[in-house]
Amino acid sequence: MSAKPLPWADLTGPIYLPRELKPRKPYIVYSCWAMVALLLVGGIFTRFKIALIFGVLYSLTLLTKKDVAVTERGLEIFYQMRITTNYNFWPWAEINAIVVEDRNHPELIALHIGRGSASKRFFFTRPDTEKILVLAREKHPGVPIRQATDNPRSGGFSRESKGL
Repeated sequence: MSAKPLPWADLTGPIYLPRELKPRKPYIVYSCWAMVALLLVGGIFTRFKIALIFGVLYSLTLLTKKDVAVTERGLEIFYQMRITTNYNFWPWAEINAIVVEDRNHPELIALHIGRGSASKRFFFTRPDTEKILVLAREKHPGVPIRQATDNPRSGGFSRESKGL
């Protein structure tokens, strides 16, 4: 499979790519491939044929590549598998919340980007986070940008009876 060009490759504006907080260690990847081999062999040589299906699905999961970028258009996520690709695009107009979470990491800050009832968390460098927040205010001035330590807007749901 040849890698397809990323949807944001032809943009001329700023492109901010998230960092991984904890990349997978090589022994974890080797262990996962050993599990795939075990499932495939178990599916072939035992009566549990479902293990064969799980082995194939697990191998496709290991081969999936996920690319994410925050661009002038919005949040863009591109998944590349051996059999298909999937492109998720969240334009700035549809993003309804951004929550900044500083986890006391020396270089990275977590950004929770919300759209409807879905939310995605990505880690960006501190300078990139500031630039992304400026870009968000420029492209969608009404989007609420909060800190993770802020109080919620409302009191929330309470299980106590309100006297009804």
